Amino acid sequence: MKRRNPTNMGHVIQTALSFVWILSPLTVSAQVDVLTHHNNRERTGVNLQETALTPANVNTRQFGMLFKRVVDDQLYSQPLLVTSVTISGGWHDVVYVTTVNNSVYAFDANDAGASAPFWHVNFGTPASLKDADFGCTDINGNMGIIETPVVNAAKTTLYVVALTKAGGRFTQRLHALDLATGTDLPNSPATIEAPGFGPLMQNQRPGLFLSGGNVFIGYASHCDKDPYHGFLLGYDAASLKQVGFFNTSPGGEEASIWQSGQPPAVDDKGNIYLITGNGSCNGTTQFSESFIKLDSHMHLVDWFTPTNHFKLDKEDNDLNSSGAVLIPGTHLVIGGGKEGVLYIIDTDHFGHLGDGHAVQHFPATSSHLHSMVYWKSAKNGNLLYLWGQRDRVRAYRFNSSKFDETPFMMRPDGNDGHPGAMLSLSANGDNDGILWAAIHATGDSWNESRPGILRAYEADDINHKLWNSLQNLGRDDCKNYSQMAPPTVANGRVYLASFGTENVGTGQMCVYGLLPAGPPPDAPANVHASAHGRFVNLTWSPAP
Repeated sequence: MKRRNPTNMGHVIQTALSFVWILSPLTVSAQVDVLTHHNNRERTGVNLQETALTPANVNTRQFGMLFKRVVDDQLYSQPLLVTSVTISGGWHDVVYVTTVNNSVYAFDANDAGASAPFWHVNFGTPASLKDADFGCTDINGNMGIIETPVVNAAKTTLYVVALTKAGGRFTQRLHALDLATGTDLPNSPATIEAPGFGPLMQNQRPGLFLSGGNVFIGYASHCDKDPYHGFLLGYDAASLKQVGFFNTSPGGEEASIWQSGQPPAVDDKGNIYLITGNGSCNGTTQFSESFIKLDSHMHLVDWFTPTNHFKLDKEDNDLNSSGAVLIPGTHLVIGGGKEGVLYIIDTDHFGHLGDGHAVQHFPATSSHLHSMVYWKSAKNGNLLYLWGQRDRVRAYRFNSSKFDETPFMMRPDGNDGHPGAMLSLSANGDNDGILWAAIHATGDSWNESRPGILRAYEADDINHKLWNSLQNLGRDDCKNYSQMAPPTVANGRVYLASFGTENVGTGQMCVYGLLPAGPPPDAPANVHASAHGRFVNLTWSPAP
């Protein structure tokens, strides 16, 4: 590229077109994509390549809301971020969000002025809470797309499941969408079916995930309303043909794969780790209140069930409220439920029935455990962060084989209601860690939309509050808390799902980042372009 400045009154750039088209995607190759719920297949919830946001600059003076995007209904899903997408005639970083009205939106991830989506698709009338006597309002309106979608590693396809209603019939379909246009790709959509599968009663709550060329779909229930089972179904990512399914309670009932929206975890060999909730348990074909290990073809490999599983079931204390997290560099999987007990299981030996088979178990929080993040700090070592229902933020230190059962750090202030905080963590490797917590600001979010708050703490000292979204209310408030959607943090931005301004029927996504130091510069004037063979000359009058 040649650049010259012939006078002090203007600028000229002469550039080879071939260089422009080759260079453009490479200039952002170091940026971070978030293609799946909680960032990775281990579900640790961390981004270790965040260099823009640090504990030094995340404060109310330097950090705040940059823009927001209003959508057609509530967002239960975590926003997904894909960088360098060829879309709308150029390369853009794109954030994808879904709503319970069966809509998918693709927005520019960085440009505050680009208020219109690149594309928006809707799959038709969603089912709603009124379509059956569910008996509760854990979802209090439409329930079309509840899960977090997944994007393939090639960054060409977004997979999403929608529940539609037409002519009194309900159907769940798996869609494979072109990232650039939102159109269904060949073979899409595919109708989701299995023996004992009821499309209205089965809640597609856990996020989708990809592994071994297949896309996997997990299922829970609405309000524990029977009949339902815990299902995991697999579909070929290209043909969308079903490759198999696993039912957690055949011949019985329930045993959902809920996990507060978190997908199952996957190890390097393609083994799948999930945890189930209330239901039937016989230790042979039915596995409620259990850790389960499946191979890549969804065949049962191993299982662990706590000693008090009947008590857990009777008292509705689902074991699976947090989901499974694999600890990097170990053969351990962890998870906890509504009792607040954290279980640590050897992935090579689950041991079946009885607490004695667990590597460790202890009460890590006083009530429901819905979200965890795991980070290795240069200062403090390996840490697990959690913020349970009606409890305080805690961090536990991991010593390579077990956790210290006394919290390494704990904040004095807590929250008063369900479900506690949904967590994410950003860091530059093992330094500059920030713990991000999305939670309701007041009350309880179990049966209604409540005002939300996004909080940021220094990860090496969680008693050091950095910022929250209600300090500068007029600038940073994102309104109602999105139940169980963790924030997405990458490339100097934080993307937060919200239920919007009303109890039912509204939604928005808020984007936070470093605030500009001053007003934006004026646009350059007298811009002209002229072609010269392979080159284009651009000229303009400079602006300060």
